Amino acid sequence: MNKTFFGILFLFVAALTSQATEISGAVRSHAVIPLQGTVNPVVAEHIVSSIKKAADEGADFIIIPMNTPGGLMTSMQEIIQGIMESKIPVVVFTSPRGSQAASAGGYIMLSAHVAAMAPGTRVGAMSPMNIMEMFSSKKNPETKRPGKQFETKGLETGDEVMKRKLLNDSMAYARSLAQLRGRNVDWAERAVRDAVSSTNNEALRLGVIDLVARDMPDLLRRLEGRRIAIDGRTITLVTEGSAPREYLMNWKQRFLNFFSDPQVVFFLLIIAVVGIGMEFKNPGMVVPGVAGVTAFFIFLMAVRVLPVNIAGIVLIVLAVVLFILDLKFASYGLLTAGGIISFVVGSMILFDNPLPGFSVPWATIIGVGLFVLGFVFILIRLGLLAHKGKVVTGAEGMVGEKGTVIRGFEERGQVQIHGEIWSAQSDVPLKRGDRIAVEKLEGMVLIVKKIDE
Repeated sequence: MNKTFFGILFLFVAALTSQATEISGAVRSHAVIPLQGTVNPVVAEHIVSSIKKAADEGADFIIIPMNTPGGLMTSMQEIIQGIMESKIPVVVFTSPRGSQAASAGGYIMLSAHVAAMAPGTRVGAMSPMNIMEMFSSKKNPETKRPGKQFETKGLETGDEVMKRKLLNDSMAYARSLAQLRGRNVDWAERAVRDAVSSTNNEALRLGVIDLVARDMPDLLRRLEGRRIAIDGRTITLVTEGSAPREYLMNWKQRFLNFFSDPQVVFFLLIIAVVGIGMEFKNPGMVVPGVAGVTAFFIFLMAVRVLPVNIAGIVLIVLAVVLFILDLKFASYGLLTAGGIISFVVGSMILFDNPLPGFSVPWATIIGVGLFVLGFVFILIRLGLLAHKGKVVTGAEGMVGEKGTVIRGFEERGQVQIHGEIWSAQSDVPLKRGDRIAVEKLEGMVLIVKKIDE
């Protein structure tokens, strides 16, 4: 009886285990790798590594929900290369509503195996920002007319030639991505050349994207059964019952990405300059020096992520120096005016990339400038006044102090000053209770003289 019971129980458990194994093996999954904010080296490293990891862990396809104003071209190219080398389909989805795939984001959309957008989103404006300066040249007004700005005539400097080479290269890159994925090549070229931007419906009508979806569940429904060619093989997407697996940044990547914010880097530079400057001005304060050095090292780490302009750093440091010098020399405000101009210009050119999100807002520049100005004028002025004030400690601090003779003496005796008993020497005889003043200090003996009060 017992043997029969345990035998049946064993078969039942084995059947359940086998069924669970089959069910688990049938469960499908897809990776979700969010791309939010500016495209920088930290974001690129996370996206590329997550694409490889998702493929290795058996995901059927990848969805990248994206909302970006753009970013660095080198980081953008790393992400695109990661998408092209992916062993599984990559779907780039501009979402949620109100999001954008601007500049670098437009290139990433073109490179996706499937490009999708939510309602109320836009894509395009893919012109390299630093190239657009050439079109405002006053030397050749004709270039401002449509079509004229891309003629080769009138280019006089090597800088303009280099800008045109970069522009042509960017247009060719966009065309190649559009041709690879069978998208609108003409639109891709105009998005780079003329900074064209399109809404989700316009992009769908023009053949820039593949579909419009309200949200993630709607996107999965629309992807069901879609056939995608990768490396000579055709993959059919099966999204029904597919479980999402989200790939987020680890703590190190989040830390680095936080300090890749231009405003944060700007604050770090200000803290470093002011803190180290205060420590040099008043050695031994410790706290400003430690804060300044710490901020400086974090700033150096952030410089590896963001394109920082050395000239901007020099101008900001020069501004603080001018503020301090104006407190020591009578410049009638000229040094302060020069410091303000230096600070504003340095803050404006601190970052080489003029894309949205890669510059310091005017509100931040003005706010920090006023803070630094007030900080320098208040604390540094207090320090200078303290240096100019009378010494109240040590040997020099005893000169001029007044006291009383404890017991009479002719040459050497004892006096009391501020409750302390000192050995004293006088050229004239002194009586108990006489009032004296300190003339100087020789060793530990006060040289005093009698005063009348």
